[in-house]
Order: sequence, then C-alpha cells, then structure tokens
Amino acid sequence: MAKSQVATEYLVIIAVGMMILIPMIVHLNEMYVAYKDESRIASAKTTVNKIASLSNFIYSQGSPAKVVTRIYIPEGVEGIEFGSKEVSFRLRTKAGVIDVSEDTIAEIRGNLPSSPGVYNVAIIAEEGFVNLTVI
Repeated sequence: MAKSQVATEYLVIIAVGMMILIPMIVHLNEMYVAYKDESRIASAKTTVNKIASLSNFIYSQGSPAKVVTRIYIPEGVEGIEFGSKEVSFRLRTKAGVIDVSEDTIAEIRGNLPSSPGVYNVAIIAEEGFVNLTVI
C-alpha cells in the first residue's frame, strides 16, 4: 500500500506541476509571437521611412542625382507597392494583414523583392520621378 501511495503522490505532484507549467508556456509563446510581430512592423516602418525620405531627397536634387543604400525587408512582407507618391508594404501578422505606408513628394517607379533579407538599392532621380533598382 505504501508503494502505491508514493506513486499516486508522484502523479499528483507531476499533474500540479504541469497545471502550472503549461499556462506559463502558452503565455510566453503568445508574448513571443506578439514581440515578433511588433519587431517586424517596426522594421517595415523603418524601411518605408528610409525609402521615402531618400526618394524625397534625391528628387529634390533633380536628375542625375543618385544614392545607394541598404534596406532590410522583414519576414512576412506579402507585397511592396509604389503608388502615386506613396511607398507601401503589405505585412502579414498574427492579427491579419496590415499596410505600412509613407507619402512622398515624388512618384516612385521600380520594384523591390518581397522576400526577406538585406538589399542594396539604388535610388536615382529621373525627369519627373524617382527610380528604385536593386543592385
């Protein structure tokens, strides 16, 4: 009888430990996912702001002004668009899809890959627009 009581006590101790540990693991995982999303959004905002400000600077100097910069495309970017005087990243997060965008004074043409990574980008002032190319 003593052996079965010890075994039962061990099972109770393990069950109580698991009841404490599992909610903590779930909570930590949710915090990690939220941090990861916030980090990707911040990286996307930084990149969009950098592209917009450099495009504005180069456009204001006029043709043939050019600058080469490094940009970071974060994980989760579904698309990059250059609309009418706007830079926009479409980013997938746990909460859904969000758009990170910035207005510019110049029309921007060109395209950037949406796959994550660091890219060297040439921003060149043309007549009436700014051209972006990956080098």
